[in-house]
Amino acid sequence: MPEAGVKLRVCEGMVEDARKGIVRVLSDVMEELGLKPNDVVAITGKRTTVARVMPAFQEGCPPGNIQMDGILRQNAQVGIGEGITLTRQEWQPARTVILAPVLPGWTLAGEHEIVHLKKHLIGRALVPGDQVTIPQFAGGDEAFTVEGVAPRGAVVITRDTAVRFKGGEDTEGRGRRVTYEDIGGLAKEVQRVREIIELPLKYPQLFHRLGVEAPKGILMYGAPGTGKTLIARAVASETDAHFIHVNGPEIMHKYYGESEARLRQVFDEARKKAPSIIFLDEIDAIAPRRADVHGDVEKRVVAQLLALMDGLESRGNVIVIAATNIPDLVDPALRRPGRFDREIAINVPDQRGRREILQIHTRGMSLAGDVSLDRLAAITHGFVGADLAALCREAGMYALRRGLARFQLGKGSLDDLELRVTMRDFLDALAEVEPSATREFAMEIPSAGWQDVGGLAEIKERLQAMVQWPLRYPELFQQFDLPAPKGILLSGPPGTGKTLVARALARESGINFIPVNSSLLFSHWWGEAEKTLHEIFRKARQASPCLLFFDEIDALLPARKSGEGSNIGSRLVSQFLMELDGLEDLREVIVLGATNRIDILDPAVLRPGRFDQILEFPYPDQAARREIFEIYLRSRPVERSLNLDNLAQAAEGLVGSEIEAVCKRAALLAIAEIVKGDTANEPGRGVIKTRHLELALAEVQGEKHQARTGVDNRSVRPVWNNVIPGAVTRLGR
Repeated sequence: MPEAGVKLRVCEGMVEDARKGIVRVLSDVMEELGLKPNDVVAITGKRTTVARVMPAFQEGCPPGNIQMDGILRQNAQVGIGEGITLTRQEWQPARTVILAPVLPGWTLAGEHEIVHLKKHLIGRALVPGDQVTIPQFAGGDEAFTVEGVAPRGAVVITRDTAVRFKGGEDTEGRGRRVTYEDIGGLAKEVQRVREIIELPLKYPQLFHRLGVEAPKGILMYGAPGTGKTLIARAVASETDAHFIHVNGPEIMHKYYGESEARLRQVFDEARKKAPSIIFLDEIDAIAPRRADVHGDVEKRVVAQLLALMDGLESRGNVIVIAATNIPDLVDPALRRPGRFDREIAINVPDQRGRREILQIHTRGMSLAGDVSLDRLAAITHGFVGADLAALCREAGMYALRRGLARFQLGKGSLDDLELRVTMRDFLDALAEVEPSATREFAMEIPSAGWQDVGGLAEIKERLQAMVQWPLRYPELFQQFDLPAPKGILLSGPPGTGKTLVARALARESGINFIPVNSSLLFSHWWGEAEKTLHEIFRKARQASPCLLFFDEIDALLPARKSGEGSNIGSRLVSQFLMELDGLEDLREVIVLGATNRIDILDPAVLRPGRFDQILEFPYPDQAARREIFEIYLRSRPVERSLNLDNLAQAAEGLVGSEIEAVCKRAALLAIAEIVKGDTANEPGRGVIKTRHLELALAEVQGEKHQARTGVDNRSVRPVWNNVIPGAVTRLGR
């Protein structure tokens, strides 16, 4: 090994390089050492290990840095921000490699597992004492320690290498190591956590020199499944600190004083084994608001926790991390500097974050060539990390079912069965997995699209500009400092297509769609309706980008009158306005309302900044009526000579829902004639004819006139009576 080397600073590795034994440096470093891609290099920190080198991208690797994943950092015994020396390394092909599992109790399942493990090890550079991990299904991995190699020194595993495994039953394991490369989509949050935890644990002398006290606590909050516990485990693993995981309910005990004693034991253990990290999961169960609880135990536990965190006795080099998905339930006394110095929101990942998470959970999967992680990331709005892990697991199950079905037809061995997860498997699994943020709501993917909406060209164009453009061209909206609209109100007569347009908009935009039944919000319990409305908006924020659709919104937001401040309707209007433009910002959440009684809505709702756009749905003109007839007749058998222009002209004054009723009644009339046998000898039997549509049209127009005037002036009796004389039941009634 040459003595000359380059001193570099360690930075976080790329997600796609994790577990592969790859380091990345800039091209000038490779030229200085005379390296080419895939050459073997020695990395010397507190220990020397080897890896393959690849060129780094300028934006991910600052000058003077080297990108290493968590396993290589562990092998070199260095952390992020520390220095290493990089040199060229001579190597030999390995004849034999002996591996011992890190986790106790691991055993080989058979010869096919050795083949699988070796396939992932080919090309890996090793020295004795290294730890290697082999990616498994859904982001998991199997960890092994290199017990010995032949010949001695640095080796590279080839196809001719004999890989042997020892131990398995009595191996003393250090547990599965979680690294920063196992966390996707939370780069900013991880950086903030590292600042407040790694610095005090690694460099406490810096704080003494500055004369300031190091931070002592972090409260992480966010939706379930976003990665709060994973971040805590990764930080503990990367800092080599003693990690104590405490579940909230485990502290509570039925005997007097036992709960406080258990809490004191945890902090005593942390002090003795400092530097330590205490992770209090579900802290809302340990430290609820004392003003809201009636039991004495909870109040004593909160008081004990406060005393341990900043009491007379110093807790030493111990950092407390707490996690909850309901931060409002945590006692306010804990949420001040000196106890939890920083509160970090762990948000639902955006599209880029979802792609990183999918990379992590699919790196051990056998993917077909048609799988596009970019497309999956684009269509999984509102999915947290746990949801994406479940999606990958379900996709694997679909692939397994398909493979086993083929295997049962053949006579081969299971070892010969080649399984690959295809894009179709992921899309099928997408129907099984729902975003956890909106699971209790009736969120759905509408089946209607723009092709199912007749006419309304101008309204469709404006909706695309207001809803789809901010998602597709965010940089343009930032350039012009134009925020997306908060609310859009669809107004017009009944049956003009307001609800249909809302469903089509949600499908075409590809965003989450949460329909809300306004009448179901009302409750006879005081404050329950407002709480439900607040919860709906909170879930919509978590599932953003999201379209929140209130049908018949006039039932929810009627005009308020003086002296009705305690009325439930007035309270709901006030709550709705506060949610729409209150203290919490509605980011990528668009509220869509539909009403045919805009005159009874509260005026405060209609001002700009709340419902920014009010779209009036007109009665369809002749061209629109023709389109609507085409939509509702395209899947039904009709005679070739059918003239839709004449039908559209005759249907003047009808809206879309009434035209749909005409088509349905005409179809039923044609079916009734076939059942009676009236058209047995007639050519074109089994189709909807012009006369069927004319009869249905005459009845719908007659019913509409009667509903408007109260006078029945239909020139034709109901179509059902034309089929069965004397019938008293009218079609559609």
